[in-house]
Amino acid sequence: MDKRVAARLQRVIPEHELNSWEREQLLEQLSAYDPQRQEAVLVQVGILWPVSHSLCFAFLEQLEAGLACLDAQQLPEWVKGILAAYEADGLRAARLYMADVENNFLCRLRGENGLTFAEAQGRLLPYLRGLAGRNLQLATGEEAATDTETIFLPREVTFFQNRDDNFRVFKLLASFQWAFIHQDLYCHRHDTANALAAGFAAGDASLEQADVLELFLKQFPHRQLAGDIYHLLQSVRASFFLQSHLPGLMRDARPFFALQLEDLSRLPLPEGAAASLHAVRLWLLARLAGGQCSSRSAAAARLIARLPDGMTSMAEVFSLTAEFYELLRPAAKDYDPLPPLVFQGTLQTQAAHRARLARREARKQKFIEGLAAILPPESGKKKQTTEDQPEKRQPAANVLEGGANVSPMQPQGGKDEDEEKQIAGEPRFICLDDEKLALPEELKNLAREIEDDLGGLPAFYIASAGMKAGSRGKSPLAAFESEDGSALRGELLYDEWDYRRQGFRKDWCRLIRKKLHPVKGTFVNNTMDTYRGQIIQLKRQFEMMQTRHRFVKRQRDGDEIDVDALIEAHADVKAGHVPSERLFVRLLRDERDIAALFLVDMSSSTEGWVGTALKESLVLLSEALESLGDRYAIHGFSGMRRTRSEVYHVKGFDEPYSDEIKGRIAAIAPIDYTRMGPPIRHFTAELAEVDAKVRLLILLTDGKPEDYDDYKGEYAIEDTRHALLEAKAAGIHPFCITIDREAQDYMAHMFGKINYTFIDDVRKLPLRVPEIYRAITS
Repeated sequence: MDKRVAARLQRVIPEHELNSWEREQLLEQLSAYDPQRQEAVLVQVGILWPVSHSLCFAFLEQLEAGLACLDAQQLPEWVKGILAAYEADGLRAARLYMADVENNFLCRLRGENGLTFAEAQGRLLPYLRGLAGRNLQLATGEEAATDTETIFLPREVTFFQNRDDNFRVFKLLASFQWAFIHQDLYCHRHDTANALAAGFAAGDASLEQADVLELFLKQFPHRQLAGDIYHLLQSVRASFFLQSHLPGLMRDARPFFALQLEDLSRLPLPEGAAASLHAVRLWLLARLAGGQCSSRSAAAARLIARLPDGMTSMAEVFSLTAEFYELLRPAAKDYDPLPPLVFQGTLQTQAAHRARLARREARKQKFIEGLAAILPPESGKKKQTTEDQPEKRQPAANVLEGGANVSPMQPQGGKDEDEEKQIAGEPRFICLDDEKLALPEELKNLAREIEDDLGGLPAFYIASAGMKAGSRGKSPLAAFESEDGSALRGELLYDEWDYRRQGFRKDWCRLIRKKLHPVKGTFVNNTMDTYRGQIIQLKRQFEMMQTRHRFVKRQRDGDEIDVDALIEAHADVKAGHVPSERLFVRLLRDERDIAALFLVDMSSSTEGWVGTALKESLVLLSEALESLGDRYAIHGFSGMRRTRSEVYHVKGFDEPYSDEIKGRIAAIAPIDYTRMGPPIRHFTAELAEVDAKVRLLILLTDGKPEDYDDYKGEYAIEDTRHALLEAKAAGIHPFCITIDREAQDYMAHMFGKINYTFIDDVRKLPLRVPEIYRAITS
């Protein structure tokens, strides 16, 4: 047995973690390889073993077959693929990945295989959100589909050998689903829903909460056939739309459409109503592939002849659905549904309806909160006439329910300059006791979305905002933000630096302290399991940073005699010189005396991957710091406007790291905006009271400071910079960890060239944060 290999193996896998039989078997396997392969295998074993012992043993079982196809230099990439499969779908998926090295690894390495959703997602998501103009999500599904909030795509696309061609297919599938949303496939817009429901639900008060498309399809005796006709017509309409708006994409997709046409043409011809729909699908694919297809079915020919070239309106779709159904109704009894076309996907009416109701509720809450923030407290009170009777008003336009004191303003009578600019029916103003209150851009956009959904702005939204503003005005901690720039009153008020006047706005921001309530769940345990190996390594590294002992020679007093100094002194006496009095050795203890406060961005932009990575970072950091002994605290911050800058208590310096603290970390979630100045000033004052040699204020954020009001751009950057200068003057060392790709443009100006770091991949954040802390405190 090679002692060198045995020693190397023991460094990779500690002796107590393998029984003697397993160790002998592994050494026997390694002895069959040359030294280069031995080292390459041991390196990968060291990577896999901390992640999962079972995964590592499975790797060793498949290693012989793998090395028959791979050389030692390719092992790291193969192991990356194994880990990706394991993290996505578990041990079974990793075993399947390892079992077929040629197709799962080498073909992809040569660009000769399919493309997975995970590989395409990073490029697809920005493209999709750019198209939609909002934060649509991507997820995997059995087939392409959408619920209007998320677009579902298959786990893998393997239509072509070339990965770029397969990415184009992913792009096409996502674009079709976006077109369905844009073209209102599920009839969520108020005008569409009203037009569709006019024939079967006139005057139905409950229609607002109903799934109108489902009601429409249920009118037909054979709902499945009606649904398939409707979906096919909408697919034709979406294809016309994409050819008009994304001609390059549709032109590049012609080989894919030709491939689909070829596959569909080889299938046995269906019978009855399905035969006619099959013929329409062949016609559509031929048209998209750049050719022509003549139908053998007379019924299908009649259907195709009725399809207008460039069908755009929903009214045409509804009319043709009913017409086609009547044409195919004689054969509907034996109708056997056809599987959807790949780019067509499946209808998800119920999921889309749930998403619509959830979106409506979220918009309502956001609008009420946003409007309440700009209304004075008195807006919640009813205005009375001199006779103490309610003043009579004309019903406001675009309001669903009358009687609101505050309502969207519709110009009446003579038009002034502002009214000339206002588009008819668009809520640009709020009429507040006959006074105009302009809506901020975000509220205007939100009101427009609500009107698209409901046909108007419900009066109770505005009434709720007025009551919220009124109740807020009664609280000393939530006074209305004066638009004329007056100071606030109450506790925890902070100045704000105005670079334009080179001075402070006194008592300009109100800070509200809140405590996060712990949540019960699996987040922390899942994080611990995911990063188990890395946590062990971090704890070892941090333990090495603890108190160090060292001997200092030639001291006037100490624990022991310095023999070298004593000999020199004796020689000096013999030579007639005055001997040194420094004859002792002293043991010094270099104790760490560090207090670190982590300030976590909880703005709405951290939703999704970023927020998860920030929380994972805090879990890993807390585990590592517990082994080091440094005092640390964790707080979050968010808020909206200068009247409501909020900080959230997660962990104090004197609180032990417990299950409750873990629950609070799990409870961290995106809320509002990123006004950095007030929380920095607040925690500078708090840190200044902590007795420590080194006091750190570490910000974890995904972007630049910005709030709902005018706190943005240069103004926000200069106020944050001044707050950081104030922290430095108080003996606090600020540092920032950011994932904003534009960070270089402003971070150096705010923090200084060496007091920030940029992480280019959010997935690296959990491991990089502890490393950065170790670096700045060593």
